[in-house]
Amino acid sequence: MRRAFSLLFIILSLLAFKNFALAQPEVSACFNFHNAGDYRRAIEAGKVAVQKYPNNPVAHYCLGISYRTVGEFKLALEHMKRAESLTSDKEALMYIYNQIGMIYDRMGYLDDALLYFSRSLSLARGLGNKSMQASVLNNIALIYTYKGELDKALGFYEESLRLKTNEKEKAITYNNIALIYYQKGNYQKAAEYFQKAIEIEERYGDYHRASMGKLNLGDTYREMKDYEKAEKISLGRS
Repeated sequence: MRRAFSLLFIILSLLAFKNFALAQPEVSACFNFHNAGDYRRAIEAGKVAVQKYPNNPVAHYCLGISYRTVGEFKLALEHMKRAESLTSDKEALMYIYNQIGMIYDRMGYLDDALLYFSRSLSLARGLGNKSMQASVLNNIALIYTYKGELDKALGFYEESLRLKTNEKEKAITYNNIALIYYQKGNYQKAAEYFQKAIEIEERYGDYHRASMGKLNLGDTYREMKDYEKAEKISLGRS
């Protein structure tokens, strides 16, 4: 079984911090490099930004997400906690808490991750931000999956799915629900949700994820001893 659980995150818009000027080029450079996938240059720009604007939470946030992306989790946590301490803006904290949860998850501190994801979710609900609620609910579900609490995980994934309005974003949640059913031994339901994910991924041209989904679907049919369907999937005739 080739798994595809995934944490979901939203890169914080500079507009989330209304009390800070947006025309700070060092901060903008950090985000631009990060969005372009040039994480090392994002880190360098972020270092310059926090040195020049030590009390700007946006600078620490961008440096934090850049460190997280390259796997330097202690530094990521240091700067994300600094961002947390520098703002009382609820929208900003919603994103910051989600990032701190992701960092703790990668460090293996699942209870701490759950605490911060729960804080982020509470703020997202209070702000009426359904997109962020759906993302954080997915992340909470993932933590419960790691903890082996599959029924709780399934409940959070289903709640996340109900809040999603963008069809493309539903594919990863369908896949994660399928993996939960697979672990529970309910292969029929697993196959149903893998198929839903594959159909969306193919419709939007994400053939890499669709291929991963087909591998999982083929494994599922083999568990069901439906070798004919498993072979058709492996040959791309689903």
